[in-house]
Amino acid sequence: MRLKYILTYFALIVVSLSFFFWGLVQAKAFLVPLSVAALLAMVMLPVCRWFERKKINRGWASFFSVLIIMSFFLILFTLVGSQVESLADDWPEIKQRIEPKIEQLQEYIAKKTGISVREQEQKIAETIPGNADSASPKAKGENQKAAPQDSTQQQAQSRQTSPSSGKGTSGAILQSAGSVAGKFIGFLGTFLLTFIYIFFFLLYRKKFRLSVLKMIPEHKKGVAQKILYKSTEVSQNYLSGRLILIIFLAILYTIGLTISGVPNAMLIALLAAVLSLIPYLGNVIGYVLTVGMALFSAAGITGVIGVSITFTIAQFVESYILEPYVVGDKVNLNPVVTIIVVVLGEAVWGIIGMLIAIPALGVLKVVFDNIPSLRPFGYLFGSEDISQEDDEDKDNFFSKAKHWALKRFK
Repeated sequence: MRLKYILTYFALIVVSLSFFFWGLVQAKAFLVPLSVAALLAMVMLPVCRWFERKKINRGWASFFSVLIIMSFFLILFTLVGSQVESLADDWPEIKQRIEPKIEQLQEYIAKKTGISVREQEQKIAETIPGNADSASPKAKGENQKAAPQDSTQQQAQSRQTSPSSGKGTSGAILQSAGSVAGKFIGFLGTFLLTFIYIFFFLLYRKKFRLSVLKMIPEHKKGVAQKILYKSTEVSQNYLSGRLILIIFLAILYTIGLTISGVPNAMLIALLAAVLSLIPYLGNVIGYVLTVGMALFSAAGITGVIGVSITFTIAQFVESYILEPYVVGDKVNLNPVVTIIVVVLGEAVWGIIGMLIAIPALGVLKVVFDNIPSLRPFGYLFGSEDISQEDDEDKDNFFSKAKHWALKRFK
């Protein structure tokens, strides 16, 4: 009977979690701007309080805080847009460098595995939606050489049998333009809605806090206030610290990649710095991406060496100087649980889910740590009792460097 109850409870938990995550996916359009606004409001809370200490009323202080963070994102979008435009101008040259290397790789795979180049291209095309029947430029060139007369006849027949093909093409262009415009308007609406949420979260933060406390029994209000305070502190310190860390990394990467001769250094540096938000995997992805750009550009092997040196220095500075000083140890989370939550966040809300997964887990850990019946989950999510270092590990070079950095900068 006991096994039956355990299986029943387990089944109920699985079904409940399935419906919960299904609901999160369905409500993405509503919850994503709301969640992002709540986290950004926590980041801007010290700024808003600083304005209020300068005798500015809360309404104007909230407005100025929103204006500051909106200006930051607009400047960021402008910089990224200019770099993307530069990358688009350089793309033909990059493409000319990439294509021979891809052909060499295909020929190497064909020699080692026996899979012909055409079979490789067909398999790749089948993995891309809508491209199952497409072929590579090389295969298309061979097909055109093999049957030039057939293609000419087909083009003549298509022009004869479809006199309105011009209208169809223009209609497709208009439809594509309308789709792009619709997506842009939707993004702009979500962007503005997020900042409206931030404004009202900052303006009515006291009312929101008191509303939550009114739902709590009198004898538990002390614990509830402690949870609210610590949750705000964890999110605020983590997000503001990570933002500063990204700016530092972007500057370091830009300097190093520019010296290494990597094109579009600012765009790649910013992307690699943002990828550092993804624990353990983000730095690896950023490094591989940057090495690929160095190989396929004029930088060559010299650029790869420069990229490797840049990332080594940046990771050392991040791990042993910037992260302990800027981010601190406010979010002590289990690495395994962190990776699981980040992957789950990407599955539910995409990139936004990955970015907000860690602060959300930090808030959840604070809640669990302060509720006696849920403390085992808080212990599971935390990093307590994970690092059992012996005396030899404590005396290695990197630990000494870390302690030196903490003494110097704290």
